[in-house]
Amino acid sequence: MRHFAFIAFAISMFMNLCACNDDKRPITLTELPRYSQSFVKTYFPDKQVSAVFKEVHGKNDYEVLFSDGAKIEFTSKGDWDEVKDRDADGIPTGFLPKAMVNYVSANFSGAYIIEINKEHSKFEVELNNGIELVFDLYGNFLRYDD
Repeated sequence: MRHFAFIAFAISMFMNLCACNDDKRPITLTELPRYSQSFVKTYFPDKQVSAVFKEVHGKNDYEVLFSDGAKIEFTSKGDWDEVKDRDADGIPTGFLPKAMVNYVSANFSGAYIIEINKEHSKFEVELNNGIELVFDLYGNFLRYDD
């Protein structure tokens, strides 16, 4: 009897895990909010989109995946939330505060940004050399991240 209860419990847990992975559904690029579509076309014009997802439970966020492994996450309103691109030149910087871009180029010769996360009051940035930095929303350097 204990064996049966364990199997039933294991099946139940497996089904719950599978249900958690159903939080995203594939959509087309044109189903993204307009601002998100414009962001992709403006800053990643040469990249091929491989998949676009919409979170169906929770915040209704979006995710755009590119064939080369780059990724952008957008909020439900269409604002970028996270950008990753580990290409040889990193992410485009046209949408970032100039102070941040200037700080990185002045203090880390040859380094470039490969990942950025926008938080409520700060940006968390990772450089291609492994250094992680934190900036305020205006692009002013705050500290190194752990």
